[in-house]
Amino acid sequence: MNHKYTLVIDIGNTHIVLGVYEESELIQTWRVKTDDQKTADEYYSLFKSLKESIPQQIAQFHNCILASVVPELTRIFSHMISKYWLGKLIVVNAESPLGLTFLVPEPSFIGADLLVNAFIAKEKYLTHCIICDFGTATTIQLVGKDGTFYGTVIAPGVMTSASTLFSKAALLSSIELEKPRKTIGTSTKDALLSGIVTGHALMVDGLIRKIRQEFSSLGEIKAIATGGISSLICQECKEIDLIDKTLTLEGLYRISCRLNSAE
Repeated sequence: MNHKYTLVIDIGNTHIVLGVYEESELIQTWRVKTDDQKTADEYYSLFKSLKESIPQQIAQFHNCILASVVPELTRIFSHMISKYWLGKLIVVNAESPLGLTFLVPEPSFIGADLLVNAFIAKEKYLTHCIICDFGTATTIQLVGKDGTFYGTVIAPGVMTSASTLFSKAALLSSIELEKPRKTIGTSTKDALLSGIVTGHALMVDGLIRKIRQEFSSLGEIKAIATGGISSLICQECKEIDLIDKTLTLEGLYRISCRLNSAE
C-alpha cells in the first residue's frame, strides 16, 4: 500500500515547527529557531539532517502546506520546497477558501497562524471557540461555529515579556520557568515565577471571561489552548477548557486535504 505523506510547516517569529503526516497520522515533528538570514539551501541542509530520523520512503512529500508570519521566510521556504522536494505547495493566507467569514473589510492583516487555528477549531470542535496560542505573542481569538472570525487579542508572549524584563533589570537574572509555588514570593525566583507565570495566566483568564461576557449571546464558548508553553501557563488558568498542543499542525493538514480535494 502506497501511503501519502504531507509536510506541514508553521513559521513563527521565534520558532519554525514542521510535521509529517502519514495519511491522517502525525508521525514526526521538529522545532527549530527562526532565522530569516538563512538561505533556502541552508534550510534544506538543516532539514535534510532532520529527515534522517524518518523512513527513506518519505524523502519526497506528496503535499506541502505552509503558514508563515515571516514574509521573507515564506519566500525562502517556497523556493526550497520547489527546488528540493518537488511536492505541491499550499501557502495559507486570508484569501485561502477556509470557510471563514471576516468582520473586517481587509482581512489580509490576520496572521496565517490565526487563520489556521480558527479553521481547525471550528472544524474539530463544532462550537464557538476561543483559541489561546502561547507563542512569541499570546493571541486570543474568537471564532464562531459558523466560521465567523470575530477578532483577536494580541499581547506580549510569556517568553517575550520575561526576556525583556531580564534584559532591562540589572538585578534580575533569567530563570527556568516552572509552576510557581506561591503567589507572594520570598525569593527573587519565586517572585519572578509568580509575576511571569501566574500573572500571565490571570491576564488570559480575565480576557477569556470578558470575551465570554461580551459575546454571551453566542451561548457556550469553548476555550482551547495551544503553543509550546501552554501546558505550563494553563496549570494556573481557570478558564481554559482543554489543551491541544498540535492544533496548528492538524489545521494545516486538514486545510491541505480540503484544498487538494477541491481541485
